[in-house]
Amino acid sequence: MLLLKNCNIFDSIKGKFFHGDILLEDKKIKNIRRNIIVNDLETKMIDIKENIVCPGFIDAHSHIGMWTLNEKGNDANECVKPLTPALRAIDGLNPHDEAFKDAYTSGITTAMICPGSGNAIGGQAAIIKTFGDSVEDMTIKSPAAMKIAFGENPKNVYSAQKKSPSSRMATAFLIEDMSNKAKMYYEEEKNGIQHEYDEDLEAFKPVFRGEIPLKIHAHRLDDIMTAIRIAEEFNLNYTLDHCTEGYLQADYIKDKNVPIMLGPLFSFATKVETKNASSESPAIFNDKGVLISLISDHPFTNCKFLPLYAGLLSRYGLDMIDALKALTINPAKALNIDDRLGSIEEGKDADLVVFNGEPLETTTKVLMTIVNGSIVYSDL
Repeated sequence: MLLLKNCNIFDSIKGKFFHGDILLEDKKIKNIRRNIIVNDLETKMIDIKENIVCPGFIDAHSHIGMWTLNEKGNDANECVKPLTPALRAIDGLNPHDEAFKDAYTSGITTAMICPGSGNAIGGQAAIIKTFGDSVEDMTIKSPAAMKIAFGENPKNVYSAQKKSPSSRMATAFLIEDMSNKAKMYYEEEKNGIQHEYDEDLEAFKPVFRGEIPLKIHAHRLDDIMTAIRIAEEFNLNYTLDHCTEGYLQADYIKDKNVPIMLGPLFSFATKVETKNASSESPAIFNDKGVLISLISDHPFTNCKFLPLYAGLLSRYGLDMIDALKALTINPAKALNIDDRLGSIEEGKDADLVVFNGEPLETTTKVLMTIVNGSIVYSDL
């Protein structure tokens, strides 16, 4: 067991801080209250000295371990055919990518890794811990979403190859056509009708069962609207990732009651479809009650800077508490893992981060990171 004494604990549910001790056992949070006393001689006790303890941060859209920072490091895109739903992110994951250390030493203990956006349908995303010796050791859930993409990326990839899709029309058609086939395949099986096994259509079964959402890459407002139209045509759960111009129709998107994954917000606008990016977007959505999460899209912005980017948003109307929620409980809810992660509560995974000041301030340092109840980094 591990006992953390004298903690200033961030309650991400209520949005406030309180003082107490935290007892960890068997990878879980066992107890939270003031003045915990344990007589077990094997329990390790650490005095946190009133420093802030947060739930481990969650990066809800990342290519960490799949897209590494070298010239041949892209294992997130299979750009030889535009529809690859059977591909799994975990099969392109390098658990020894040095970026994982950057992640957990910056407070990020969980990430959703996903295929890239070169294909209209890229494959199956997964939720992983950022510390572990193997893919199996790190994986929380796989598959956890089906990645689809609208806009410039699929269009540019395949127009360069003189293939379809070379237009937004074709991208939408291909996604809708495969969704139609997948729906028929799923309903035939549900009704006991025999059919030939199809690995791509098999991959869509958990989507149609409502077990995992579509993870939709879309920047431009018209792409966002097309994505919503197709997802709702098939009555599928979905998240809107990047959602760069979504703030231009914030009320419309709010009425859809879907999670929004915003970012990266401070990188150079290399694509035309990101030219209208606004740092005020998180505050606009948050003020309307939309469930927002802040994402790095690593390596397009290095995940280790995600907490700092969240802090910068205070200049643009998003206060610290809401920014912390957008890194903890909000992505946990959006990824359907809030029964395990996103808040410091008894019974949840023992993923914690200790800071020596306000967590999103540029001068604040991570003093300790705990993943699954084990100290994986310490600067105490």
